[in-house]
Amino acid sequence: MRSVAKWIVNVCLNGWVLLRGFLRGVLLFMFYKKFAAVVLSAVLVGVVPSVVFADVDGVSAVSDGDVEELSIEDDFSDGADSISAFASALADKTVSEVQGYQEAKAEAEVIAQERLEAEAAAEAARKAEEERKAAEEARLEMRQGIVDFALQFVGNPYVYGGTSLTNGADCSGFVMSVFAEFGYELPRVAAAQCAASEKKDVSNIEVGDLVFYGDGGIDHVALYIGDGKIVHASTAATGIKVSDYNYRAPAAVGTFVE
Repeated sequence: MRSVAKWIVNVCLNGWVLLRGFLRGVLLFMFYKKFAAVVLSAVLVGVVPSVVFADVDGVSAVSDGDVEELSIEDDFSDGADSISAFASALADKTVSEVQGYQEAKAEAEVIAQERLEAEAAAEAARKAEEERKAAEEARLEMRQGIVDFALQFVGNPYVYGGTSLTNGADCSGFVMSVFAEFGYELPRVAAAQCAASEKKDVSNIEVGDLVFYGDGGIDHVALYIGDGKIVHASTAATGIKVSDYNYRAPAAVGTFVE
């Protein structure tokens, strides 16, 4: 009985030794694992910790917390500087881009304004040209209308001192009566008509102009109808007829029509 009890005690003691050894091994494993992790983290952050060692070469021991705090502070300081520099650079770039955008926008607005002004000027010039052409067409139409009206009386009689387009007229009476139909008031005799007209060179003669004749003074007037021709109340023998404008040497050319 005593031997059994002794055997049980020995088993318990041996079991406790084994258990204590096992626990001690586990604790050592955990300790070295933690130690390795601390060393590795110190290497990764570029810091060689004094950690659990005593002072070496006069340097005070530094705990893991101190090392980590120093590393974090350094990293934060460097990060803050980097962020500040980045923000400054970004602000400068943003200002530059905004200024560039504003300059480009201003230039585009100037170009657009110049284009609008050019288009407006071109439109104004186009309208002015259209108006000029319309006025010229109206002017020529008026002149041609006078000629067409006068030509319908070709063949009617010449009557000295007369002003009737149908019953008879002399040269100045014929011209005066034709122009009266278009609102023009001409003097009665050829010399006065010549004096009142706007003179022009014979090389610039147009349809509707008046051609005056006379050697010592103006004694005859005719209406220029184009193509080197005139219509006039010539003589009692021929009446109102068409002739070449230079059947006599023209003394002057004048006009009452624009």
